Amino acid sequence: MKLDNRWVIADGTLNELPITIHTREDWQKTAKSGRFHICVQIAWQANSRNESNAYPSLQEMQQIELFHYQLQSQFEKQGHTIIAMVITHDGVNQWVVYTDDVEHIKNDLNQLVAPEKGFPIEVVADEDPGWSTFNKVYNAIQ
Repeated sequence: MKLDNRWVIADGTLNELPITIHTREDWQKTAKSGRFHICVQIAWQANSRNESNAYPSLQEMQQIELFHYQLQSQFEKQGHTIIAMVITHDGVNQWVVYTDDVEHIKNDLNQLVAPEKGFPIEVVADEDPGWSTFNKVYNAIQ
């Protein structure tokens, strides 16, 4: 299943700090398919922050954008995984990803072109057939 690449952006504040949330415009058809039952969250903790808004620094945001591009290209080319949401808040960029097989995620992450030290990411995965992780955030921004 392939989603279009149109994103909806919501900006606001959380704990007195700015937050930006990107969601796929047509996420509902994917969620309702029942096919993508595993939620994988990938978090990039910034090493340097913009002190005015606590987002990652401009230089690090450029690295994060390149990572996002690679991530989306690699994850979504086979149809086993979709990036449903991206959250930027308090120095962290977090991707909420749904897949039908964690092994695909592992293999795809290993295919990314990483800097010498690797990507500063943490990855967790949980069964989430009802997309409760996604819906919790999505419903909060409505």
